[in-house]
Amino acid sequence: MNKGCEGCDAKCCKHVAIEIDNPESLEDFEDIKWYVCHKNVNVFVDEDYQWNLEFLTPCEHLGEDNKCKSYEFRPQICRDYDNEDCTFNNKDYVEKYIFKNIQDIEDYIQNVFEKGEHVVLECEDEEEEEDEI
Repeated sequence: MNKGCEGCDAKCCKHVAIEIDNPESLEDFEDIKWYVCHKNVNVFVDEDYQWNLEFLTPCEHLGEDNKCKSYEFRPQICRDYDNEDCTFNNKDYVEKYIFKNIQDIEDYIQNVFEKGEHVVLECEDEEEEEDEI
């Protein structure tokens, strides 16, 4: 076990997060509402305004002591994970928004999206196309 993980609650081993497209229209938010209608599923916006779909489910190799039971044989993604950037060691990291239910989404639409304060990231492919022109 990595020394930077001593005393950690193993949050990184208790969820799976996948980047999703940033919603650009009210219709896009309908998908996000559907995601959060499911048990143990959240959507969050990270500090760089990237939207993520989060499944709250522990790794089957996580022990009761919050240590990996198959540390020597763990997947590459676990080996590559930088614990200096994790939420346990990086106290400065704060998610911009967390959506756990439909009401959270509705509040965001009313208080952020409809007021024009919603941040939409440019797609890297679009940036590359613009550079070529």
